[in-house]
Amino acid sequence: MKQRSLWRMAVGFVALVAVTGVQASADHSSTPDGPLTALQRLSSAAALEQARSQRLSLNIPVQQWQTAEGLRVLFWPNDQIPLLDTRLVFDAGAARDGDMSGLASAVSSLMDEGTTRRSAQAVAEGFERVGAEFSASSYRDMALLQLRTLSQPEYRDQALALFAEMASQPAFSEEAWLRLQESLRIGQRQRLQSPSGRAGLAFYQSLYGSHPYANPLAGFATSVQSIKTKDIKAFHARFYTVENAVLVLVGDIDRTNAERIAREISVALLPGAAAEPLPLPKAVKRGQREHIEMPSQQTFVLLGELGLSRLDADFFPLIVANEILGGSGFGSVLTRELREKRGLTYSVSSQFVPMRVPGPFQISFATRADQAEAALALTQQILRDFVRQGPDAAAVANALAQLTQAFPRSLVRTDAIASYLGMMGFYQLPPDYLSQYVEQLSAVTPEQVRDALKRRIHPDRMIVITAGQKRPSSATQGAR
Repeated sequence: MKQRSLWRMAVGFVALVAVTGVQASADHSSTPDGPLTALQRLSSAAALEQARSQRLSLNIPVQQWQTAEGLRVLFWPNDQIPLLDTRLVFDAGAARDGDMSGLASAVSSLMDEGTTRRSAQAVAEGFERVGAEFSASSYRDMALLQLRTLSQPEYRDQALALFAEMASQPAFSEEAWLRLQESLRIGQRQRLQSPSGRAGLAFYQSLYGSHPYANPLAGFATSVQSIKTKDIKAFHARFYTVENAVLVLVGDIDRTNAERIAREISVALLPGAAAEPLPLPKAVKRGQREHIEMPSQQTFVLLGELGLSRLDADFFPLIVANEILGGSGFGSVLTRELREKRGLTYSVSSQFVPMRVPGPFQISFATRADQAEAALALTQQILRDFVRQGPDAAAVANALAQLTQAFPRSLVRTDAIASYLGMMGFYQLPPDYLSQYVEQLSAVTPEQVRDALKRRIHPDRMIVITAGQKRPSSATQGAR
């Protein structure tokens, strides 16, 4: 109970310190708040606009090094809070499944099911005793092991030792895999009953074809059924290796302790080389349309094409463009036209999903089945007009204000910073990426946004997937 109380106090303190720190960086006055001060602030629209446009500064000096075994390390010390966030990021996502779709997901899902030395219950009790939290997950590009623990050595060192053991010596028992297989089958059935789930699966397969990104994260029923524990162990032995990993340490430790922790984890991990580079996906040359017929009062609409990689030269201009088009919720062009003016949908959004090689750009929404074709046609016309005309200077300025204000606030917790550092290490972004993010974003001009849109977004080459009731008879060709 003592450890739990310490944990709750620490988490509360994290949020308090982080939010206070961000607010302090934007507030240059030391005058204490009070009724008169608050009234004075509220009385001036000009002051509010000035505060809104004022950029929050960031200074996150990330330290990097590599261990003798080849483990890349990113470290950011923060002694204001008694916590340590640790990440191990492996190039072991679904893109490495090969012909066994769902294999990467199976491996990550079994990482908390015990080690060769301890049962799953013993592992859970081990973390519980020291107030630590562990989780494992996988995506298309990467697999991720996360640990959050109190930074006092008597708690921290036990948690880290167990973390290293789990990363390097998972049990992968037959019993645990059989249980997980059944859980995966249930999840797959549920996704196939969902219009959005079916549409998303078809979209990735149409967009990526034979590329590894076409693999669904959880695999197919037939592929998961064919996976054996020997396949799971072989995948772990190949991809959960020291040279295929990035270690992130964020929190209340100094450089000496960070180097010691990195060395101990590095020695514990399996030896092995980094994964081979992924091939570039081939862009779709002409538009495609597919309808998935299924019983549903709503039709889910998904359209898109290849978008950005993490290192793309057009990253910042296109992030700004997307904020205006459909990334800013109620303030976006798509929401205004589809929801507010015409009531065609409750929610519509656009997004880029940047990955190691180009991920998708996509627009998605759900609408009543009888108005799906009209809503789709309107969305396509809005996109054509947006690309042809481009946003004006006022729209770009507003988007930049929103993005530059929102980004620092996304870093108010140390676990959020640890996640960003994991992304930086995995995609080999520069160590000053976070500190320079707002400056790079602020440097984007309306001309750059319009130029990037015209070069990179092709409204008439989109893959369009709809899932729902039968389409009108004039548009049923190619339906499945």
